[in-house]
Amino acid sequence: MNTPIRLGRASAILGLLLVVLTSAACRVDATVTVDVAENGTGHVDLLVELDASAVEALGGLDERVRVGDLVEAGWVISGPEAIGGSARISARKAFDNPDRLAAVLAEVVGPTAISQVRLVRERTFAETTWRLDGRIDLSPGLDLLADADLAEVLDGLPFARSDGELADLAGCPDGSCDPTASFSLTLLAEMPTNPEQVPEQVTGVGVAAGVSSGSWTVVLGDPVPTHFHATGVLTDSTPRTWRTVSIISGGLFLLVSVFQILRLVMARRRRKAAVEGPGSDRSGQASVTVPSPVIEMVRPAMSSERRTLRLVVLGGIGVVWDPGSDPEGLLVPFVRDNGGVVDPGEVADRYRAASLGHLSSGEFWTAVGVPGEADTLDSTYLSRVRMRADVQPFLDRMEQRGLPVACLTNAVLPWSMQLRRRFGLDQRVDPWVASGEIGARKPSPAMFEALRRMSSVEYADMLLIDSEPVTLDAARGLGMSTVLLRGSALVPEGFSHPVIDGFAGLFRARPT
Repeated sequence: MNTPIRLGRASAILGLLLVVLTSAACRVDATVTVDVAENGTGHVDLLVELDASAVEALGGLDERVRVGDLVEAGWVISGPEAIGGSARISARKAFDNPDRLAAVLAEVVGPTAISQVRLVRERTFAETTWRLDGRIDLSPGLDLLADADLAEVLDGLPFARSDGELADLAGCPDGSCDPTASFSLTLLAEMPTNPEQVPEQVTGVGVAAGVSSGSWTVVLGDPVPTHFHATGVLTDSTPRTWRTVSIISGGLFLLVSVFQILRLVMARRRRKAAVEGPGSDRSGQASVTVPSPVIEMVRPAMSSERRTLRLVVLGGIGVVWDPGSDPEGLLVPFVRDNGGVVDPGEVADRYRAASLGHLSSGEFWTAVGVPGEADTLDSTYLSRVRMRADVQPFLDRMEQRGLPVACLTNAVLPWSMQLRRRFGLDQRVDPWVASGEIGARKPSPAMFEALRRMSSVEYADMLLIDSEPVTLDAARGLGMSTVLLRGSALVPEGFSHPVIDGFAGLFRARPT
């Protein structure tokens, strides 16, 4: 064994070194560590350990293992390092995207040994979960490490020896032992988690705080594939605050609702006892306009209080953005036109997940079956979105009056940001409270609490203009003034919120 070993790819670290398994009493063990960072990037470490017999079978390691090709392929090599009579060689390669992990692992032992690898992110309110799944299959034994081109050159014998010759070299000519049993592969998965959390113990392996680990060991030639699964859970700092706030707000919402009901009852009693005056029309119906130093604004129906208006809050689709004339909106027709799913319910479900931040825009397009680059699809779809024609004049008037405007919207965050930049709204509307950033959708109390905290304005000093009655109901329960911007849908009789058909109607709105 005097010919130097050139390692042309990562699997060659195992493939060529495992030739030593054909010598008796040799032992080679490999450990593959997948280290995943919080953003889904990370690196793969490969450690190959050879016992003294294996080193002797190789004729030593000095000048015997050449790793130039591996370095060119992006691997960082350490060693060979002698430890007593044994030795170790290590290699590391980074992956800058979760989708790249499978390709890096395929370079370790070959594409079929560690396969079906998926590293995916799942986002729920206040949490980000990374899940790693895959399969280890070493059942082909030494054939797994064979090179087809080399086998062809060597008359079908990739190790230049027949099975009988390999058995003789391993010291078991009668078949009483198996050379492949001298090799094992251990996969370690180190998943990100918060330092203060107790690490999830997948296989009972103790790990340091901030990492959730799993360990799986497979012997070469094992006839049964081994499936691995590891999970890391991160509690997002900002959504974690909103989750706590949401719980508190839920309780406060109930208390405020009871208070509002009592106040409405008292207001009705006062109106019954009051003499008809300037605040009532001929039918006895109270006016819904509120004199203000800056503008006559609408206040909650059935309330006789005067409000200090400090913030006007606009909804997204149907208020700032034109929803289009199609009954199914803009997104469903776009998905269909581009070869995606045709079921509007399925599109709506996937959009809801994306608007909560559970899916990136690229993952959304894949989920609805639309092929292409995410950035291109985003831009093409968003080019169909138009701002309502009366929004800019309304914002002009608000600026003239010195009244700030905010937006509370259920939206995929990167889509919302792209539209805001496109129409120059970042400087005119602030804050933008988007569900994709908060991890909750209106009418969730968490969305309203985010609005209150980001604007530093109390609910009683806000006016919400929205196209969804359920959102207006929730806002009124918190003490906000409310107005429905009517679209094509009919407003039911007895509807309790003031209704306008455009922003011009806001300045003297009356209940329908």
